[in-house]
Amino acid sequence: MTGLDDALEGWLKQVQNLANLTLKEQAQITKAGADVFRDKLEETTRKKHYSSHKDPVYGHMADHVTVQAKDVDGQVTGVSTAGWDNHYHASNARRLNDGTKKYTADHFVTELQQSKEVLEEVLAAEKEEYQKILRKRG
Repeated sequence: MTGLDDALEGWLKQVQNLANLTLKEQAQITKAGADVFRDKLEETTRKKHYSSHKDPVYGHMADHVTVQAKDVDGQVTGVSTAGWDNHYHASNARRLNDGTKKYTADHFVTELQQSKEVLEEVLAAEKEEYQKILRKRG
């Protein structure tokens, strides 16, 4: 019976080693997915809302999509987000996505968030990053 106990104990330690990720490792994984989402968001924004208007202060919305692997306080929580780096572009994106009394909504962000193809690419990038972490651990 001792052999079974030792085997189960060893298996449990292996599972714990694989499942217990640090916040930094979690942030690494989610950042990989957020990078893929950022690329898709830039592409979609460029395709649907790029104009020839040259704004010397803010630039164009499609050129300012960023990824943040920390929360608003600068703490690593294991969560990463993709979005616009200033309030001007974020407000414009919200109005274009959700619509207003004067703008018809086109839901370009919502459709991208709900896209199965994008989800698969994000998960594939996160899986690859997770595999890298596991290979480092041995």
